[in-house]
Amino acid sequence: MATTPPDGHPPVDWTKWEPAGDGDVRSPCPMINALANHHVLPHNGKKITKEMAITALVDAIKLDSKIATVFAGYAVTANPDSAAHSFDLDMVDKHGLIEHDVSLSRSDYALGDNHTFDKGVWERVMSTYEGKTETDFATVSEARYGRVLAAKKAHEEAQKTFEYGIKEFVLSYGESALFLGILGDPKEGKIPVEYLRVLFEQERLPFNEGWRPNEKVVTQTDMNHLIFKLIMANQHKAAEAAEVGLGSVHAVASAVTNVMPTYCTIM
Repeated sequence: MATTPPDGHPPVDWTKWEPAGDGDVRSPCPMINALANHHVLPHNGKKITKEMAITALVDAIKLDSKIATVFAGYAVTANPDSAAHSFDLDMVDKHGLIEHDVSLSRSDYALGDNHTFDKGVWERVMSTYEGKTETDFATVSEARYGRVLAAKKAHEEAQKTFEYGIKEFVLSYGESALFLGILGDPKEGKIPVEYLRVLFEQERLPFNEGWRPNEKVVTQTDMNHLIFKLIMANQHKAAEAAEVGLGSVHAVASAVTNVMPTYCTIM
């Protein structure tokens, strides 16, 4: 058993895992899908309330309640039935709400499928880690920026509009920061590369491989620290910042501290 649940709830058994079956739905987000696969969220992925999502994110993977509340609040608004007060996981692929261009494991909305795991996209990201068994800020940042460049090129070749502005810039860094914070120490940026493959390819938390939830929650301060470390490790940070309209370190810092809490997402 790997985490302490709220009073009256059983602990999470991370060894309990099964992928989606017939009639089950999933999102473009590997972490959220993993929680459904582990039965932390309803395994069918349906009728998830804001409260259910917050509890899962906070108590199972130790995400700060403020960040969890932002995600859950946006997810509920993805339901086309505004009176439902819940959402199904496949509703979260609504473009521009939580889902965004340059996902690490999905293609982009304008290119036809922003929902399904894309092996080609993912393997290009993972090629950056070739020969490494552990992540570091420089490699994670390089893998992320490589994905940005690949997505931009794919849109240009398809003559489609590439949506990559300040919001996407911050969220792109944010999702890399989040898997570092959830799967490892929020300060160091080091996790086994194997953990990434398990999470993204199997949509499973790597409990069998040695992962355990953090003792402390991953806060917005932790997220900002990780994002700043990733930005500073990017050899092309000035060019990228200028392209999205952020012309200085001060502007980047402002975007991270102001945009991230508003649009925080899970990969």
